Order: sequence, then structure tokens, then C-alpha cells
Amino acid sequence: MAQPTQDANEKTTTASAQQPEPAARHRRRTMTLLTTSQMLYYFGISIDLTLTGLVGLKLAPVPALATLPFALISVGSWCATYPASAFMRRYGRKAGFVVGSGAAMLGGLASVTALYTQQFVLFCCGIACIGVYQAFAGYYRYAAADIHPPEQRGKAISTVLSGGVIAAVIGPFLATTVKDVLPVEFAGSYALVTVLALISLGVLSLLTADGPAAPAPATAGPGPEESGAPRTLKEIARQPVFLAGAVGSCVGYFVMTSLMTAAPLAAVRAGHTVHDGAQVIQWHMVGMYATAFVSGRLTRKIGAGWTLLIGGTISALGTAFAMAGPSHMNFMIALGLIGVGWNLMYVSGSALVANSYRPQERSVVQGIGEIFTLGGSAVGALSAGPVLNALGWAPMNAALLAPIAASALLTLAYLFRSRSTRRG
Repeated sequence: MAQPTQDANEKTTTASAQQPEPAARHRRRTMTLLTTSQMLYYFGISIDLTLTGLVGLKLAPVPALATLPFALISVGSWCATYPASAFMRRYGRKAGFVVGSGAAMLGGLASVTALYTQQFVLFCCGIACIGVYQAFAGYYRYAAADIHPPEQRGKAISTVLSGGVIAAVIGPFLATTVKDVLPVEFAGSYALVTVLALISLGVLSLLTADGPAAPAPATAGPGPEESGAPRTLKEIARQPVFLAGAVGSCVGYFVMTSLMTAAPLAAVRAGHTVHDGAQVIQWHMVGMYATAFVSGRLTRKIGAGWTLLIGGTISALGTAFAMAGPSHMNFMIALGLIGVGWNLMYVSGSALVANSYRPQERSVVQGIGEIFTLGGSAVGALSAGPVLNALGWAPMNAALLAPIAASALLTLAYLFRSRSTRRG
């Protein structure tokens, strides 16, 4: 009678030994779907980033409102980011990601209709829907981070973001190539946004429900065990790891969005052509997304804190090139460096935030982190025009050194605290 029990025990042991393989397959499949979804998102958003300013100028009742639709991408994203987190906390990430792609479809259709009917307000509403899409898509990287152990989260985030490299190179060209496919100028480009969102819906439908999470990081800080009650927001926010990550991502986005919004206008004012301004933005986007191939490895090799410092240093170097003079080459180098600095700060900052919470705190903390990050983007987009008009290009870049320095100080405080904790 002992034999069946022994066989059962052997089967149980074999099954336990095989458990890691399904988990690994789940991670690989999820990463493929998230990276593909990120690529489709960046294709769509690159079209909006390339053309929305031009279409805004075409439809706006007064020139002063021409940049409003562009700013609504960031503002809409900031307003939607915490509701997106709350929605996914209740219904799951897959449902949230599908809603985000649905918002992009609606935004693309509204933009096409606005172009045919010459309605500026409808166009603004359509672009705001793209901001909602951005809010949900911002959680792709956290979905990737949460299925990996802490030391692999930076690489997982950068792998997902690498889906934007193709979009950075092809997206702006694609936007202008199809702008005359339909009878109304630019309608074909926004119709393509709708098609890309539809494809994204198909990809995201293949995601399984939230899979098994990786073990929580040991750096989450003191407090109750992970099986206990979640900590208060005050306790979480006071962690140096959270402060460094959230502020670093926020500053990286603020600096990047400010200069990305202002650079084309500053370039034209300096005597460069509209084509030159578009070329500056294209190289900026290449810097933003091509860096994803190395930012994750760098985060894993030297740590997220040191990578965040390097990103801030590169962003500061970009502002220095911008202050050096208004030549086309200076614009190209400055915006390219700002793109690289943004990626390093965004990836490493996100990795630090991902290491600041416990599983039961995940949705709330990610939502707060996104409010910081996209808040920086929204403020940068809204303030870029007025600040450029008030200060000029070079002083505007000089002023951006202050938030970069503040981020560096918080990061150094986190690194010092981490080193002291290890010694203790």
C-alpha cells in the first residue's frame, strides 16, 4: 500500500520542479505582447507628436490656441493616470489596456471627423483621448517589471520601451507619407492612428489575466510583513527609493517635454526651416528610444540610482549644448542628448518606484508614481510656450538645470541611505 503514496510524492516533486518553466514561458509571452503593444502605441503617438501642432495651427480659431491640442496629450494623460490605476486595480490590467486602446481608436476617429468638418474643439477632444491612451500605456512597463525579480526590472522596463525605436525612426515619416491618402489633408494620418489602435486591441486581447508576480523586493523598507496590511501613503512616500524614482522620472519627463515642445518653435525663430525643426524632433525621438537597448543593462550592472544620476548628467549636458548657440547642429545634439537622458531617467526612476512597494500596494503606488511622471510632462507641455516667450531659448535651458540638480540630490540621498543600510 506504500507504493501509491510514493508514486504520488514523486509526481508532486516532479510537478514542483517543472513549475518554473511555465512561469518562464508566461514571462516570455507577456514580454513579447507588451513590447509589441508598446511599439504600436509609439507608432500612434509619434504621428500625433509630429502633426498635431500643424493641425492645431490649421484649425485653431486664433494662433495662440495652436499648441493647445499638443498640450492636451500630456494634460489628458495626467488627468487619466490615477483613474486608470484605479480601474485596473478593480478590473485587471488586461481590461485597462484594452480600454486604453479603445480610447485611441475613438481619438483617431474624432480627429479624422474634426478635419473633415473643420472643428477645432472636436479635434482637441480627439487628441485628449490619445492622452488617455498614453495614461494606460504607461503601465505596460510596470506590468513587465512586476513579473520579474527586482534585479531584472530595469532590463524588463527597457525591453518594453525598446519597442519605440522603430516608431522613432519610421513614425514621423509614416505620418507625412499618408497625410494625403484621404481627400482632406492629414486625415489619412489620423485614420492610421485608428488602425494602429485596432491592431493593438488584437494584440492585447492575447494577454492572460495578471500572471504570477515575482517576489517582492527586499528594499521595500521596514514595516509589517508582506502578508500584512499595506502601509500608508505617507510611509511609502517617505522612502528614499520612492522619492528618488518618482522625482527622477518626473524631472526627466518635465525637461524632455519642455524642450521637445519648444525646440521646433525656437529653431524656426533662429532662422531654420520647418523641415529642420522636424529633423531635430526625429533625432530627439531616436535618442529617447534607441537608448532603451542599453538603459536596462546599465541599470542592472551599476544600479538604478547611479543610472539615474548619469541620465540627469546627460540631460544637463544637452541643455549646455542648447545654450551654446542657435545653430542647427546645436539643436540636433541638444535634443538628442535630452532624449538619451530622458530614457535613462525614466527607466531607472521607474525601476526604483517598482522596488518601493509590496504586492498589495502595487496599484496605488504605481498610480502615485504616474501622477508624478505625467504631471511633469503636463507642466512641461503647458509651460514651454510661455517660458520660451518670456525668457528665450538659452535662458529657458539654463532654468531647467535647477530641477535636474534637485533630482540628483534626492538620488544621492537614496544612494547614501542604501549604502549605510548595507553596512549596518
